[in-house]
Amino acid sequence: MRLLANRNLGWSAGARVFLSLTGRYWSPATYGQVGRGLKELSPDLQADCATVLGIPADDLAVLTDIGLPDGHRPPSRAAVEVAGLVRDVRRLSREQVQELRDTAVRELRVP
Repeated sequence: MRLLANRNLGWSAGARVFLSLTGRYWSPATYGQVGRGLKELSPDLQADCATVLGIPADDLAVLTDIGLPDGHRPPSRAAVEVAGLVRDVRRLSREQVQELRDTAVRELRVP
C-alpha cells in the first residue's frame, strides 16, 4: 500500500484508479485495512495492485509469497500505459497537473 501512496494515490483515488484499470472495485477502506495488516492481501487484490503499480504480477507474487488468482491474465496495453502515467505524474507540480488536465479537457474534450 505504500507504493500506492508513493504514486499519490490515497484510498479513494486508489479505488477509482483500480476500477479504471482493472474493472474491479475495492472499497477504499479495504486498502487501509490491508495496509495496516487488519485484512489479508488476497490473490485478486495483489494482481490488481500489480496492474496499478505497473509491476509484473508474477514478480509481485514471488515477493509476497501469494499465488496469482485462477485464470489471471496480463493487463491490457492501455492499463500498462496508464499505470506508467500514474507513476510519472507524481513528479509534476500541482500547477503542472492542472495544466495537463486543462489541456486534456480542452483538446480531448474529456470531462
